[in-house]
Amino acid sequence: MIETIKEISLTEKQKRAYELLLSTYEYSLRRGTICLIGGFQSGKTTLVQYFLSNKFPDYEKYYLNVNQHLLNCLKQEKTDLSIMSKIKAKTRLIMSVALQDAIEKHFAKENFIVLDAIEILYPYNLDLVSLVSRYTRDGKICIICVPENDDFVFNFSWGNCDIVRLDT
Repeated sequence: MIETIKEISLTEKQKRAYELLLSTYEYSLRRGTICLIGGFQSGKTTLVQYFLSNKFPDYEKYYLNVNQHLLNCLKQEKTDLSIMSKIKAKTRLIMSVALQDAIEKHFAKENFIVLDAIEILYPYNLDLVSLVSRYTRDGKICIICVPENDDFVFNFSWGNCDIVRLDT
């Protein structure tokens, strides 16, 4: 799933964002949620893979692909994926409960997680920062990879997180 550190090379923008991400992770007084924001295909996943492989020997257990996780949960609920957008309230509830459960179980054992590939949440207006901030206390940290462009902007509780921009 995640490439080894020797296979990952960062662009100059990724290197600058990596340094900021590292300092935010290590020295942040807030110790909680960090949003890594960048355009589609800007290298957010590569950057967090590099970050994880440098911080943790068993780094794969700290990475959650939200799209894959939620699609698997919806399939288990026997939700017809073709009508998800028509039953938004039910789908949003299933997604919210599934994410809360995954995050709570993870933080019961670990102090760190990366949530990546969150595009599935966009049409359901799920505030992932608020959801995660319930669990990111007492030294627990979550990095959320947030895709962004002019037509695709998440409406999160931005005041409850530290922000690292990849595109600067």
